[in-house]
Amino acid sequence: MEYNLTVTEQDGQFLVDSREVAELIGKRHDHLLRDIEGYVTVLSQTPTLGADEYFVKSTYQSGTGKSYKHYLLTKMGCEMVANKMIGEKGIIFSAQYVKAFNRMEKELMQPKTELEVLAATVNNMVQQEKRITVIENEQKRIFDLIGLNPSNWRKEINKIIRLIAKESGLSHSAVWSESYKTLETRGKCNLQRRLDNKRNNMKKEGASKTKVEKANFMDIIDEDPKLTEIFLAIVKDMAVKYKVTFKKETA
Repeated sequence: MEYNLTVTEQDGQFLVDSREVAELIGKRHDHLLRDIEGYVTVLSQTPTLGADEYFVKSTYQSGTGKSYKHYLLTKMGCEMVANKMIGEKGIIFSAQYVKAFNRMEKELMQPKTELEVLAATVNNMVQQEKRITVIENEQKRIFDLIGLNPSNWRKEINKIIRLIAKESGLSHSAVWSESYKTLETRGKCNLQRRLDNKRNNMKKEGASKTKVEKANFMDIIDEDPKLTEIFLAIVKDMAVKYKVTFKKETA
């Protein structure tokens, strides 16, 4: 029996639902989600690969109104899932998703009436305006969180790093590592060397062993206004990159 995958368009991408993929390949949806999250974790460690070019995190509501997580797979995402499969199921899934995406592409290539073209143009403009508004609002919120609290920036940075880890699925240490590595590249510095020098100077000045061991990269950044400025910009960029959503704090 042939199973036709449903392909939808979202923000210029053709996507299929992980629930349909799971049904087609005969796999429990939660097991497929676990596999996909593993792929996303690996892809996110190399930002240039763009995990969202393969898998787009989303949610759906059950009949009770409760929200559950699922993913929307691009054609490349389907290919990644198919590559991990062997035997007949892998062949059938590959054939089905290629057929489904090609069918969608052909439908879009069909000649349209002037009214359809106009409607599509207006819809694209509306969607683009919405995306721009969302991005501007997020960037403003990020700026407000950091820029308006220069004396408390370390606390705000910690808050954003936690949110990035939550949204990206990465560990806190992985997010911190990415931010520090980016800082070393942009700021042309070696944080570990600076930290070693700071700890040596603290020992010479008679600081306790506990205080010496507590010294960290954030102390190094805090002592250098130029590094602080660069680091704030990096964390803002990361928040936008990982699509962090900031909820307004309630009193």
